[in-house]
Amino acid sequence: MPRAKILVIDSDATWTLTLSELLIPDNYEVFSANSAPDAFLLLEVHSIDLLIAEVNLPGVDGTALLEQLRQMFPQSGILIHTAKPSISQAVHATRLGVLDYIEKCHEAVALSTLRDKIRRTIQQHGTYVGSSQPADPRSRGVLASPVQGFYGILSQNDRMRDIFELIQTIADSTANVLIHGETGTGKELVARAVHEASVRHGKPFVTLDCSALARELLESELFGHEKGAFTGATDRHIGRFERANGGTFFLDEVANIDLNVQAKLLRVLQSRNFERVGGTKPISVDVRIVSATNKPLEELIGAGNFREDLYHRLNVVQIDLPPLRHRSEDIPLLAMEFLRRFARQNSKDMRGFTDTAIATLNGYHWPGNVRELENVILQAVVLAKSALIDRSDLPKRILDAPVQETPAVTLAGQLGEPEKQIVLNALRQHGGNIKRAAAMLDISRTTLYAKLKKYDIDPDAVR
Repeated sequence: MPRAKILVIDSDATWTLTLSELLIPDNYEVFSANSAPDAFLLLEVHSIDLLIAEVNLPGVDGTALLEQLRQMFPQSGILIHTAKPSISQAVHATRLGVLDYIEKCHEAVALSTLRDKIRRTIQQHGTYVGSSQPADPRSRGVLASPVQGFYGILSQNDRMRDIFELIQTIADSTANVLIHGETGTGKELVARAVHEASVRHGKPFVTLDCSALARELLESELFGHEKGAFTGATDRHIGRFERANGGTFFLDEVANIDLNVQAKLLRVLQSRNFERVGGTKPISVDVRIVSATNKPLEELIGAGNFREDLYHRLNVVQIDLPPLRHRSEDIPLLAMEFLRRFARQNSKDMRGFTDTAIATLNGYHWPGNVRELENVILQAVVLAKSALIDRSDLPKRILDAPVQETPAVTLAGQLGEPEKQIVLNALRQHGGNIKRAAAMLDISRTTLYAKLKKYDIDPDAVR
């Protein structure tokens, strides 16, 4: 019977060494990691049976790390040990299926007790710990199943989590939603999340790219047409509004809709009735509209290219998606998920990335956002000659791009600079992330919000 594999995760190298020495006599195969990236790399390479993890790692959200470990490696048992126990964290850990939550202690008696708990855990949970036929697909050279995330959206970014909470809040309402974000940020994924989180989730989710069609075709796709309505209309055509009845209709790139079609769309939103092109019979629909744009609609309104009344109908709830360059903590997470997907599709045994490859991905500015990252990882998987993607496997444009770094700022260290500029600098450095900017400035988020209000600063507009 193979030896059970145990991974100890802790930023304290002395503690990981202590646990390793404690466990080796029991014939376990023990690995250790002093950071989250190191831990994930080991988890990808080895079929770990039991994780003994300190979730309160420096610079890491412990709850997010725990959720990520549980999602990415469901076959691995988890024991939590921490020097800073928290009741709320313990409750959350239990709900996620963590086997035990233990306070860290270096005393001999406590270590002996911990060793006994680990022995019992291995014995009691042999269905996945130390099994001779591991259930984990990674043991067969195949990468683990995709992380589910929030309705398919992967992120550990604070702003994205705020968006997830907003989606949950509005899920069961009938409010229309406007999603704003750069190309490639995942606007359709967010639209699908709004639909899947709502009471309409079992009903149709219909999409239409408004930038891909001329006015006549767009009108026909929206409302349908009757036979003979125009040259070439040889049959009745059911439009997207009708097909979306009872569900959600996603209008992508809504800024490209012709003004005349905008007027008809507004009437549908007001009355929930329309006629097919060439028809006279009114058709009633119950549809929630989720629209998206990468253009500032307010500017288009000012230029007379978008109806203000339609804007207010569409923009009952607004979701502003951050670009990938402002979600730097998500780059390794997304890269690994794309690696899993493309490794399976191309029947390649891929294990992860080298440190230099991850550093290069983190240093790139990603003008094409998540979509560009996805294409880069696909190319790297196809061309890679080893199980780890190295820097040399990445496209030349990624390798040649300049890495721009912003010096750190603190309120205490820059008393001569106006406070507003210091706050702006901190926000820019962290892409508008309130939590990180507040930590850098050594102030609470409440204080930072007060300063944003004082100086009329919109964190979503900070680049």
